[in-house]
Amino acid sequence: LRWLVAGAQPGDILFLQFSGHGTQVQSRDGMEADGKDEALCPTDYKEAGYLVDNEIYDLAVTPLQSGVKMTIILDCCHSGTAVDLPFMWEPRHGNWTEECGSPHTAGDVQMFSGCEDDQCSMDVQRHGRAGGAMTTAMTRAIRECPNFTYPDLLNRLHQYLQEDGHEQYPRLTSSQRFDPRSKCFSMCEGAVPNMNPVLGVGAPPRHQPQRTGGFLGFMPGFLM
Repeated sequence: LRWLVAGAQPGDILFLQFSGHGTQVQSRDGMEADGKDEALCPTDYKEAGYLVDNEIYDLAVTPLQSGVKMTIILDCCHSGTAVDLPFMWEPRHGNWTEECGSPHTAGDVQMFSGCEDDQCSMDVQRHGRAGGAMTTAMTRAIRECPNFTYPDLLNRLHQYLQEDGHEQYPRLTSSQRFDPRSKCFSMCEGAVPNMNPVLGVGAPPRHQPQRTGGFLGFMPGFLM
């Protein structure tokens, strides 16, 4: 992650994709409403530990200047807010909601998750090879229509996953509160300049009841 963002300048385009295992761990900083941090499990996690959401944010998002664009795709379990970006798109209401406690930064970062924080991302078989259900759905959607707006692409992911019998619900989060309905999804064009008037940590997290139905650790048959 340090290598990816090192020396990034306005106009630069960055891409981060992770398909693997994800988990939840007890939060130590009190900034998570449910008391849990979302985390990625790198191949060396047994020796080096998990890559926790606020650590990903500090390493990959905080250093970015206004005009630097990054797209992140995390196809793993418990990935809904696994980068701690402050704004989450709500398809049912057609607006952004702010995740209180998440910092504001200057860079332009959008993240598509494989599922909600309390869900698992499924593994699928295509042409005899294993792959993530969300990654497969996104590849299919982009091939179908390269000019989807961000909400249309998210809705198509939900549609494809539901048609295939998966309960996982991908999320779209962002570092900037732009109008996604007037912007086509692109990993290479249209960096959003900084729209956050104040940079740094926002309000304390909202108190929310403990999530139920989540999983901690690995389960056979799931891409976690």
